[in-house]
Amino acid sequence: MNNQLQEEITDIDLIKKLIPQKDPFVMIDKLLYFDPDKVVSGYKISETNILSNNGYFTEGGLIENMAQSIALHRGYRGYIKKGKDGKPKTGFIGSIKHATIHELPKVGTELITTVEIIAEIMLVSLVKIEVKDIEGNLLASSEMKTIIVDSQ
Repeated sequence: MNNQLQEEITDIDLIKKLIPQKDPFVMIDKLLYFDPDKVVSGYKISETNILSNNGYFTEGGLIENMAQSIALHRGYRGYIKKGKDGKPKTGFIGSIKHATIHELPKVGTELITTVEIIAEIMLVSLVKIEVKDIEGNLLASSEMKTIIVDSQ
């Protein structure tokens, strides 16, 4: 597939409208790529982030970044179908498989998170996720199954 974005979305207010999470629990700040089967998000880790500790982004922060990247895919898909008034759907992680944290990134690191949809049946998605730094070093990876509970 090809990127369906005309340009990267870096407007944090728009990003926040595309996901159900709210401050201080927002772990993405850019939409870099979108197609029906893939999304790439970006996030610059802040020292004030609730999941940063002693100068590093925690394991929980990496997992939450992955989950929010999945939510961003669904949110943007709804946004382009329903327009600006569409509300992001609420969901949850049904399972996490093969989660590997290779390295905790330092505060200030720019994360690039790639989500590829392996299968999608009704409101359940199975995805493969990789989190890299801007230099392309693999920081974390996993497979997640997510379930949408808000079917509006």
